[in-house]
Amino acid sequence: MGTVSGSGVFTPASAGGATVTATSTQDATKSGSATVTVTLAAPSNLVYPQTAINATVGQAISTDTPTVTGTVTSYSVSPALPAGLSLSATSGAISGTPTAAAAQTTYTVTATNSTGSATATVQITVQIPAPSNLVYPQTAITAIVGQAISPDTPTVTGTVSSYGVSPALPAGLSLSTTTGVISGTPTATAAQATYTVTATNSTGFTTATLQIAVTIPPPSNLVYPQTTISVSLGQAVTPDIPTVAGTVSSFSVSPALPAGISLSTTTGVISGTPTATAAQTTYTVTATNPGGNTTATLTIASLQAKNVLLELGHASAISDIRFESGRVLSVDAAGHWVLWNYASAAILASGDLSAGGNLYSPQSPIDMAGPTVVDGVANGLEIRAQSDGHLLSTIAYPGLNIVPPGGTPPSSVNGSWWKLASDGSYICIGSNSGLSIYTLAGQIAASKSGDYSKANSFAAPGQVLVALGPAGQDVIEAISATDGTSTISPQFSGQFSSWFVDGGKFLTTLSTTVWVYSNTGVQQAIVQLPAITDLTGQGNWIWTYGTSSPADTTVNIYAIGSETPTLSFNGGDEPTFLTSGTTFASAVGPNQISVVDLSGSTPTQTNYTLPMAGGYAFAASSSSQWVVGNVNGLILDGASLSGTPRYFGQGRAWSIAGSSGSVAISTEIGTISVFDPYPATLQETIDFSSGKLSLSSDGSVLGAFANVSDGGTDRTLNFYSLPSGNVIKSFPYTASYTTSSTLLADFTLSASGGTIGQVTEMGTASSWNATTAARQVTPIAGTPVIWSDTGSFNQLTGYPNPIFLSPDGTLIAAYNAAQSSTSVTNIFKNGTLVTAVPGAAVGWIDNNRLLVNQYGPTKYQGAGPYLGCTIYSSTGAALATPPLPELQSIQTVNSDSVYDPTDSANYPHNAIYSLTTGQPTWTGSFPESGPGLLSGVGAVSGAYVVYASGHSVVVEAY
Repeated sequence: MGTVSGSGVFTPASAGGATVTATSTQDATKSGSATVTVTLAAPSNLVYPQTAINATVGQAISTDTPTVTGTVTSYSVSPALPAGLSLSATSGAISGTPTAAAAQTTYTVTATNSTGSATATVQITVQIPAPSNLVYPQTAITAIVGQAISPDTPTVTGTVSSYGVSPALPAGLSLSTTTGVISGTPTATAAQATYTVTATNSTGFTTATLQIAVTIPPPSNLVYPQTTISVSLGQAVTPDIPTVAGTVSSFSVSPALPAGISLSTTTGVISGTPTATAAQTTYTVTATNPGGNTTATLTIASLQAKNVLLELGHASAISDIRFESGRVLSVDAAGHWVLWNYASAAILASGDLSAGGNLYSPQSPIDMAGPTVVDGVANGLEIRAQSDGHLLSTIAYPGLNIVPPGGTPPSSVNGSWWKLASDGSYICIGSNSGLSIYTLAGQIAASKSGDYSKANSFAAPGQVLVALGPAGQDVIEAISATDGTSTISPQFSGQFSSWFVDGGKFLTTLSTTVWVYSNTGVQQAIVQLPAITDLTGQGNWIWTYGTSSPADTTVNIYAIGSETPTLSFNGGDEPTFLTSGTTFASAVGPNQISVVDLSGSTPTQTNYTLPMAGGYAFAASSSSQWVVGNVNGLILDGASLSGTPRYFGQGRAWSIAGSSGSVAISTEIGTISVFDPYPATLQETIDFSSGKLSLSSDGSVLGAFANVSDGGTDRTLNFYSLPSGNVIKSFPYTASYTTSSTLLADFTLSASGGTIGQVTEMGTASSWNATTAARQVTPIAGTPVIWSDTGSFNQLTGYPNPIFLSPDGTLIAAYNAAQSSTSVTNIFKNGTLVTAVPGAAVGWIDNNRLLVNQYGPTKYQGAGPYLGCTIYSSTGAALATPPLPELQSIQTVNSDSVYDPTDSANYPHNAIYSLTTGQPTWTGSFPESGPGLLSGVGAVSGAYVVYASGHSVVVEAY
């Protein structure tokens, strides 16, 4: 038998397409058995109809079922399908609903049996749906600068990856990129615009539009400190600087302001010098911004130029003085300031801090240093050149130099204060919001934020030294005047007390322990003193007032580091320390001042008796060159006391008397000036300090009563012959500070110049007793006595009642008690009682008519209500009852009119009244009222009225 071999393929039903291979090694001629092996075929041709699937989250995909050749026992996939999709292990179908996004990925599906496998790839991308239906509840937003908007929160369908907006939202508003919320507080205005918000995800986006406009709140509370401005031609308006709440884009005024006066469109300041007269008019100022406006009204009148007969300089108490480099700067209680040439005493410039003196400053309202003069006005400062006082710039700072309604010093608006640098190079202003440093041009050079309202500062050259500021209570902050950078000193001991006058050192205290530090915070001394009242320092010295005993009034001056005074003296009951340079002064008694020189190795003290009333302001350029100002507006050159006293200005006008062709004026300087009022011609100067004057109708006789307010003891009554100025008759009275004596209280001169009345009382230089009043009428020679009485005084004023003489001197009118329903005026003819009329006499109109006021009853001591007036004849017959206001004193102008200079709130001041209609036929154009100013000083002279108006005596035709 031979060997048979061969191969073949068959497909038995059980094999499922398996391959069978048979092999035989037996001879062909012989019969025998064979071995057969059956093998299963691996799957092949695995194919998916969708080889790229783009699925969407939440949406079922179409089932992707593959085809394959051969038998597959299982299907698998790698990597794992996106969440929500699955692979059937038996069919290989891909199906499901994706639940999360998945980036495009290639997935490999493997079909497997025991023999092998086949693979296919499918790319699957799962996307999220694009957002839609983006909606904002507020589609139109009108926002206000500084006020937060209500958050605008959108709704949207779908998932959002981020939000964006175009164009950019207005400053201060923002869009949340995660929530789409629009919120914030706008910081600047923005015109209405359309903004598109886009909500985006990886699939797409949706948009919404809304309109936004940002406005600012309209300004409010526009207030001008001067609501009434009356200014003469050639006289600068005191800058009227307003305050306003909110932001202002521009200021405007309607109608147009008088020529020469202007409104700043940026600050609202009204200033300028009128160039033409304009009647009193009401002006409306409007402050505007895009949000709206606010208004304020004020009245302005531009008057004819004052015809000044006598410039007084000051007419009320000198409140402060500066003296250096040949210039004297002074300010009075009425807010009037003057820059003087020291050598000539000439006025270089002057002005007013505010209308009516309604100004408050935590420090002096004026200052002068180096080339600079500063005067404070309400809500700002004026910067001037020291050489001649011309204006360099104006700084507007609302709240500066004023007291808020109900406020009391030292609490000013914003706690604001200002200082001029000691070399005059800059000005700094501090408040509760910060500290600003200004150039002389009025521009901000540097600033520092923080609460400086309670700081105690010294404006040194190049830097502001600040104690008790925001840097701390126990350090000194030095702030650069050029860039605002600051350095802090080491901590000091004790509580800050005061700077030395020149700022080189400062003092701190703890109980009566005193430390002396350099201005950089380096301790130089520590001492224990008996008291620290009025603790001050300068140079190598410190000084105090009094000790632990309340009765002690000693001024003690110590060398730095010493506990033993180098100099002690009695400073008086209420000392006034007036420090200037290396000199300080103290008022030590009536008309006495003590000047201490600190420039040498030992303090030296010199006492001076001053030829004027007290109430002093003091300034010195050295111990030998100093000036002092008094309560009545007069400034004395201290260096002149060794010879003839030299003064700056005339001081207050005490009295004015007029006749048909002349007028006499007495002033604080201690002289009486007699003028022909128009043209202004000085006829005579009489050296006599007088508080009351009277002229005969022809101007030939002048009566002058010594000034009881000049601090002296003279109470003489003199009568002079004019124009010679010779004394006709003198009635000497002298007051004592210790002994009571008979003193002149008042006098009267008849228009004829031949009869006089004198009213006396018992008293001293500082007090009197009106119940001792005695009145008498005599010829000018003093004898014989024509009429007299005793004990008549006014309980309201505390003064004896006056005497009224008819023009020819033959008639006397005198009333008793105060002005009330019980007042009675007696009329005498040549000393004999003729009749009596009800009321209190005001004055004789002529030799047959007497004006008498009537008053109602009063429950209290004093005057009753004014009921009207009656004109009586010399025999007591009622001639007329003109409807006059309550006149206080009269001078006859003509048969139908009288002049009353008295200032009263009840009727126009300084006026001529008709005796028929009771109405004023003329009223003075230039008001004289104001803090510290004397009212009722004026007289008719011919066709003119001469009267005190502020710091001058003016002439005005009637």
